[in-house]
Amino acid sequence: MTDVQNLIEANISALKQGSELLGGLKPAQYNLAYRPAFESTIGTHFRHVLEHYRCFINQLQGRMICYDSRERDCELETSLQCAQQEFSAICQQFEAIDFAAYQGELWIEDQQLGESVATSIERELLFLQAHAVHHFAMIAAMMRAFGLRPEVDFGVAVATRLYRRSLAKLANQG
Repeated sequence: MTDVQNLIEANISALKQGSELLGGLKPAQYNLAYRPAFESTIGTHFRHVLEHYRCFINQLQGRMICYDSRERDCELETSLQCAQQEFSAICQQFEAIDFAAYQGELWIEDQQLGESVATSIERELLFLQAHAVHHFAMIAAMMRAFGLRPEVDFGVAVATRLYRRSLAKLANQG
């Protein structure tokens, strides 16, 4: 399996993990904010993640990606049903992309720098997956503060999961 294929699968896995968590939330929980620690809601974090994937998918063909040009879609942020539909749509779109067609240089437009920076499909796939997990970790922290229980591995980096498994194996051998 190629590195790109592994990264695609890691992203699809993260998207499905987010979608599964949404399936267990109520609309009111989707709109909860844990103040003062978080000004944002659970929905805000999901919108942010989904919009990064939207930017990537919608801008990939032009080989210039600007994650700053997000829609900041209020419905996606406040409607649990809309977010569930978007997770499904993004998974389908992600699975349909011919990533081999995008080998070679891509560009990231950064509004802070005011210029474009060279990147690659692999780097952007790594970023999207890590970015999603980072926000999922914040969502998990918010949920725990509300007394909700996300899956143990929700918002946990792949490297941390692998490390924990290796520790468990060592403990079982001893």
